[in-house]
This record gives sequence, structure tokens and C-alpha cells, in this order.
Amino acid sequence: MTKPHSDKYLVNLTWFVLATYIIFMLGFFFVPNAVDQYKFYGLAVFLPALPLLPRMIKTFGHDRLLLLIVAYLMWMLVSSFWSTSFSLEEFLKTLRLVAYIVIFILLTTYMAVRKPALSETYIALLGTAAMLAALISVPLWYSSHSFPGSRIIGIGTLDNPNPSAFVYGFFAVIGCRLALGNDKLWLKFIFALSALLLTAFVFLTQSNTGILATISSIALLLLMRHGGRLLHIAGGVTAALVTLLFLSYSLGVLEQPMDPGLSQRIPIWGKVVGQIEQAPLIGHGYQKQVLLDAKGTPDTANYAHSALLASFRDGGLVAIILHLLILATALVSATGIYKRNKDPAYLAYLLFGFICMLADTDQLITRPRELWIIFWWPLAMIIAARIVQLNIEDGSGDKPVE
Repeated sequence: MTKPHSDKYLVNLTWFVLATYIIFMLGFFFVPNAVDQYKFYGLAVFLPALPLLPRMIKTFGHDRLLLLIVAYLMWMLVSSFWSTSFSLEEFLKTLRLVAYIVIFILLTTYMAVRKPALSETYIALLGTAAMLAALISVPLWYSSHSFPGSRIIGIGTLDNPNPSAFVYGFFAVIGCRLALGNDKLWLKFIFALSALLLTAFVFLTQSNTGILATISSIALLLLMRHGGRLLHIAGGVTAALVTLLFLSYSLGVLEQPMDPGLSQRIPIWGKVVGQIEQAPLIGHGYQKQVLLDAKGTPDTANYAHSALLASFRDGGLVAIILHLLILATALVSATGIYKRNKDPAYLAYLLFGFICMLADTDQLITRPRELWIIFWWPLAMIIAARIVQLNIEDGSGDKPVE
């Protein structure tokens, strides 16, 4: 007798959680304080989503990519125990972050599988929000900073030029994908304009990694979507970009080589490799020890500037194998999606995230930051695409899902 009431409760709760999830994602652009966004996620998204966890695990828990992600997260969590600076308080914080990330992945997957129309709408909404945030950020930033010498930071929770470049660049790729996949001319124009404006914003951040990830991913998207028809203009686009960069330096728009880039990262990577050699099998543990330089300030090697090296440093051979298996499984799945649907979007998303992880970022278990958007979100979307395909093959793809 109580089952209908229980089902209605879960349906209403599901819609509430999906609504707060979308608000949370918009917070990357419009919430001025990252701490407030973090608290909102915990109270308005994570906690209300817990009653939905058994149903989501039952539906998605068998997916191989999801299992690899959970295995990686759990291994990194367990590695905290052999950290030289182990703290129970820090361990509990990491445990909470692991739970937050898993729920985030499950909710993203749930929306894409169960509410595909809503998922597409909210992706378009986020892309539009990114464009609006970029348009607002430019006058706000340059009203108090020099143009074009200073590196712009977007409004919202992003507090550094590089994370700004990663998030806005990622949505430039999404804008390009939406423009290519839309039949309505006015929507094509809006999304193409969004991709163009967001790409320009990435250039204003002067982030080498962000620019490379954005241009490479958009180029991959265009070439794989249209094949030979675009090969003849690829050279022209490349020449135009090179010319733009040359003129920028010549006219003083870029007075120095953007962000420090490889000149500073290579020595840092060398230090991280040295740390890896000290504990190659199981790593130093996720609660990394804060290293100090000769002046007593935090050493640059504390931030690996490569998520792959950070995984190897903290979790050893086990962690880097799991990390690479995640990437390989996602790549195989994205390639399969392209072969079936001729949709290279997932390959472009993976390329973007891989470039950012290879040349920047650090630990993958974080509070809501750019990695949630450029790494965890694409993985969740790939899991969703895998599950949808399995449902189609099982003959259940057209069944309504609660």
C-alpha cells in the first residue's frame, strides 16, 4: 500500500536533485565563492541524492569504466594510510571528496541515460552560461587590470587563469559540437558564436595548455565530423592562428610567452620523477608531504603540473595503471561511439582533458574545480553512452526510465 507513495517520493526527490545539480553546475560561472559552491553541493545535491544511490548503483554499478574509477579513487584513499604526514582529519576529508565525486558521476550518468532531453538542454544551458560569464568577465577584469598584458580570470569560482582557460575552453568545444549537431540555422549561429567567443576568452587567459587543448579539440571535432571537406581549410586555419599569435607578440598584445609553460614545468616534472623513484610501487600516499625549498617556502614540486605524474607519485605503480586503464577504456568507448554514430564529441572531450592533465593539474580528488568538468564529467557522459548502447543491444533502449 505504501509503494505508490514511496515511488512518488523518489520521483519528486529525483527531480529536486537534478534541479540542484544543474544549479550547482551553473555555480562554476556565477557563484563568487568556491566555498559556498562546495557547501551547496554537499547540502543540496549530495545529501538529497543518497536515497537514490541504491537505484543508481543497481542500474550503473556494473559498468567497467565506473568500476575502474571507483577502484582508482579507493586506492588513492587507502594510500593515505602510508603517507608520512597521515592525519585522520585529512583522511576523512578525502573520503568525503571521494563520495562527492562518485555521486557527481552517478548523477551525471543518470541524467544522460534517464533524462536525455533534459541532459541535452542543460548542456546547452551551461554552454550559454559560459558565454555570458565570459562576456561579463572581460569588462569587469579589464576595468581594473591592464589590457592586454594581464591574464584574465573568469567570474565565478575559478580563481586562476589556467582553470579559467580549461573550463571556458571546454565549453568552447561543447559550443562547437552543438553548432555542428544542430539543424536550426539560428541555433547553429548562436552556438558557433559561443565557441568563437569562448576561444577568444581562452586566448586572453594566455594559458598555453588551455589554448592548445581548445584548438586541438575543436580541430579534431571539425575534421572527424566533416572529414575531407575540411582538410583543405585546415592549413588556412592553422596559418591564421599562427599569424594571430605573431601579430599579438609584434603589437605587444602578448608581451611575454603567455604562462611560463614548459620552461618551468620541466624542472618540476624532474623533481616529481625523483619522488616517484623513491617509492615506485605504492607511492608516497595521497596525503602528500609539503616540501620546502631552501628559503623555507613551499617547493614548486608540491604541485606536479601533471595529473599522471601526481597519480604515480602518490599511489605508485598501482595508481598509474588504474589511471591509464581509465583513460584507455574511455578512449575505446569514445572510439566505439564515433564508429556507431559518427559523433566525435567524446573523443574531443577526452583529448581536451588529456592535454590539460598531461601538462597541468595535480591530484584528481579535489573539491568542485575544473577537473570535475574536464575529467569526471566527460567520463560520466561516456559511461552513460555505454549504458544506452547496451540497452539498445538488449532491446530495452526505448523503455521509459524512472
